[in-house]
Amino acid sequence: MVQMNKYRLRLNRRIIGYAEETEDGLLFRGREGLWWMRGKPNYDKVDLYVGFQDKFHRDVYENDLVNYRLNAEAQMRKGVISKNPESGIFGILDLKSKHFTQLFVNGLCLFQSEKMEIYSHLFNHPELEDIIHKH
Repeated sequence: MVQMNKYRLRLNRRIIGYAEETEDGLLFRGREGLWWMRGKPNYDKVDLYVGFQDKFHRDVYENDLVNYRLNAEAQMRKGVISKNPESGIFGILDLKSKHFTQLFVNGLCLFQSEKMEIYSHLFNHPELEDIIHKH
């Protein structure tokens, strides 16, 4: 699987745009994705694209809060997309069980897009940051 190098750009807690690596360098686009910006935008935080989209075809980035469903369960669970600090591998940290499940194994995604939806971002919920930083 070829993962595109894409980034979400933030200034503090506000999403200001996106960037994508191209043959000609970084290509910046505005928050709504419709307008391309000239020059480098002013940002201080970067969230990495994790390699797939949710059920509404939105790119999933680290620090996204997601509702997700495991194959055998009917109930939705809540988690945050994060990177394991030791391995550098992306996964979902379940907000209730605190269990980390990696997103990909040998290039195969363990989660189905139809069973995942972004509902917010970690940077909009500072009360959850302690949970995340303990793992």
